[in-house]
Amino acid sequence: MIRVELAKELAKYIPWEPKVGDLTIVYGEAGEEIIEPIILRHEKEKKIVLSLREVGDLVWLPRLSMLLYELKIRTLKGFSLSFDKDTGKWCYKDDRFEIQEDSPEDAAAQALLRMLGSKAPS
Repeated sequence: MIRVELAKELAKYIPWEPKVGDLTIVYGEAGEEIIEPIILRHEKEKKIVLSLREVGDLVWLPRLSMLLYELKIRTLKGFSLSFDKDTGKWCYKDDRFEIQEDSPEDAAAQALLRMLGSKAPS
């Protein structure tokens, strides 16, 4: 699962539509982070999810497949995401840069942020 701080940073650049099965972090009354999946009930009552998002109390945690799709549409020559047994890290690599992280989601998110960061203010 992607780290929360990476998800928050990506949210500044990538619009999203909540779908059933996506994970979110909702902040409780005491400020605690509660991981919740979006369930079928939320899809039928979109106003609940959207109202949480508008208040800023909701952080969406994108799935690896979503991150890979976003990378695919932004790379000209393709990329690879693989596990390096020697370092015990996941490695994203394209013709411009290489990133190593503990999870494939984090590696993909860091690569995406690097691409988006050159186009958007931080």
